Order: sequence, then C-alpha cells, then structure tokens
Amino acid sequence: MAFQRARTEEQIASRQEEIITACDTIYREKGYEAVHFKAVSKMTSISRPTIYNYYKTKEEIFLDILKRGFTNWTEELKAHFATTPKMTKEEFCAFLADSLLKHEKYFELLAVYIQPIEMNSSLEKLTAFKESMQSFPGIFLEGLDKYFPDAKDEDKRKFMRYFIISVHGIFPLTHLSKKQIQASKKVNSEYKVPNFRQICFDVLLLLMANL
Repeated sequence: MAFQRARTEEQIASRQEEIITACDTIYREKGYEAVHFKAVSKMTSISRPTIYNYYKTKEEIFLDILKRGFTNWTEELKAHFATTPKMTKEEFCAFLADSLLKHEKYFELLAVYIQPIEMNSSLEKLTAFKESMQSFPGIFLEGLDKYFPDAKDEDKRKFMRYFIISVHGIFPLTHLSKKQIQASKKVNSEYKVPNFRQICFDVLLLLMANL
C-alpha cells in the first residue's frame, strides 16, 4: 500500500504518536544516544524524510515525550491528593519518592538531558512544552494545603521549589552508566550506586522540616 500523506488533524496526531512511541521505546531499551531518525523510522510506518515534517530534531520528539510524561505524573498526583484524606510528612515524602520511581525514565530524561533537548528544539516546541507544565504548581500546592494547612505559604512554595531542584540533582548521582560505575569501583572497590528512592525520601523529609 502506498504511503498516504497525513491531511487531517487526527492523522497528523496519529503519526506524531507513532513517532513519539518509537522514540520512547528506543530510549528505554537502548538509551538516549541510540535515538535517531533512522532508528525511529525503522520502528514506524513513516520514512525518515517524512519524520522531518513533524519534528526537525530528535530533541523535539523528546520534548513531546517529556510533555506526555509530566502531564501523566501531574494527573496521578492530583488523583492521589483527591482520594487520600490525610498524610503525615513521612507518608507524603514516601508517596512522592514512589511516584518519581514509577516514572523513573521520564525524570531521568528530564534531569540528565533537559539542556540539550531544550537547546536543540524550536522556540515553538519549547514554549508548548513549558506551557504544559503550568498546571503543576497549583496541583502540588493544593496537596500541601490539604495535608499541612498550618504551614506558611512561603514555606510550602520553598518546599515545592527545592523538591524540583533536588530531583534534578539526585538523578544523575543515582543513575550511572556502566563506565561510570566501573571507574568508581576502580577508585573504591566497595563503591555502591546510591539508592534513588532512599535518598529522595531522606532529602524530602529534611525539606519538610518547616511544614
């Protein structure tokens, strides 16, 4: 069957979803560097030249992966906050750590590769990505208001800000390549990769001291 040009919005969205899914699969199975248009084309019904009609760089595909992942994560936070009447500080931190671990590959991508992704994406794509993140602060602060009503608004906003900063810092230290691990063990034979979930929980609990 001859390849048909996508003409309707539904057809265009379907093609983009096919490209995004292929890119996401390659990234999860082989890593960031393994993703390129030739590899994506082999996993889809779309030729490599045609992919350029939808995305100019692989980083623009990753922006849509990040947008989808962040939206899904935010919706899960919202649903949990709506159905959970109470949480202690320990329970709140454990929930956040577990939610990050559930979306591990997404947050690894966000923490480790966000700079090249943003630098190699068009202004239009980058703006759409940042617009998709605008619902997060309101949802997150509503959760803090619900579980820690006596805390100062300023302290809640500080916690949210430092939570995001901490996640970006923890991921690179706990998600190392084989080469990084080998080098660390050559220097220290007893070296072990830090546990992301435990470090995240400990850091978040420290950040909640003022709530």
